[in-house]
Amino acid sequence: MTARVLVVDDVDANVKLLEARLTAEYFEVRTARSGPEALHICARERADVVLLDVMMPGMDGFEVCRRLKAEPRTQHIPVIMVTALDQPSDRVKGLEAGADDFLTKPVDDIPLITRVKNLARLKMLTDEMLMRATTEEQMGFVATLGIRLDQLGRGGRILLVEDRDRSAERILDALKQEHHVEREADPARALLRLPDGNFDLMIVSLSLDHADGLRLCSQVRSLDRIRHLPIMIVIEPGDDARLLRGLDMGVNDYIVRPVDANELLARVRTQVKRKRYTDHLRMRLEETVEMAILDPLTAGFAASQVVAGPFQVLAVEPVVENGTGGDAGAAVALKT
Repeated sequence: MTARVLVVDDVDANVKLLEARLTAEYFEVRTARSGPEALHICARERADVVLLDVMMPGMDGFEVCRRLKAEPRTQHIPVIMVTALDQPSDRVKGLEAGADDFLTKPVDDIPLITRVKNLARLKMLTDEMLMRATTEEQMGFVATLGIRLDQLGRGGRILLVEDRDRSAERILDALKQEHHVEREADPARALLRLPDGNFDLMIVSLSLDHADGLRLCSQVRSLDRIRHLPIMIVIEPGDDARLLRGLDMGVNDYIVRPVDANELLARVRTQVKRKRYTDHLRMRLEETVEMAILDPLTAGFAASQVVAGPFQVLAVEPVVENGTGGDAGAAVALKT
């Protein structure tokens, strides 16, 4: 996929490095060297994702993020904050400012491309939803999503597949304030629960003691009823080979142990939003198809009214042919 990415950093070397990596993956890249320049670009051009450095002179990344999220025209642009490894407090401040995800310096290729692709897809879904809502309003329909877009990433139903008690507790503690999380230690039982569980996300540990987490991921992707369910994997540091295999088979995102609660929350919100946006668009598509099927009937009725012209329908009375129990018709009295 491709998307337009805005890279914001006051250090020229950092900008050129990120620009080169993203361009190699066929993203269209715009650059800005300051917060005000970034705001100016976002207000006048389309941006699908913003890569925003935290430490910049004058207006820092937090203030830029707050202003983007406060402006109706730019509030739906996903923002990835680029933070320093030794500043976990930056992630808390970033979440409070409205950041959608985080990258840690030095930025590696795998997390960079994975995060940008995930949020670019989310932006495409958001744009589609907003366009449909606007079109429906213009046509006189009531266009509503039920809840605000910025709240769709909360209150998700999540299935956690983890057989280590301490690891499961850490993840459950991080997510329980925003989501309903159910834990399953056995991947086979997890696969049975998924079709009827109405889950928004599955989180799978790749460190299961007696099973292969990637096998479960592949099984989910092969079943029609749940193949579109977002999947996040939990991996050990340096396990790039299995990570790449997971991403190749359709895993949506990942997080590396030790799990940072703020990173986990941000990435779970993104996947829950994506699932709900997709479900909403699928529902609206089904409604549109249903309306298209029913429309010929409506059109036929409208045409009959036009043909009747000045006539008015006074009564409809049943008629039985030849006084027998044959087919019933209807006598319509018309008045000129």
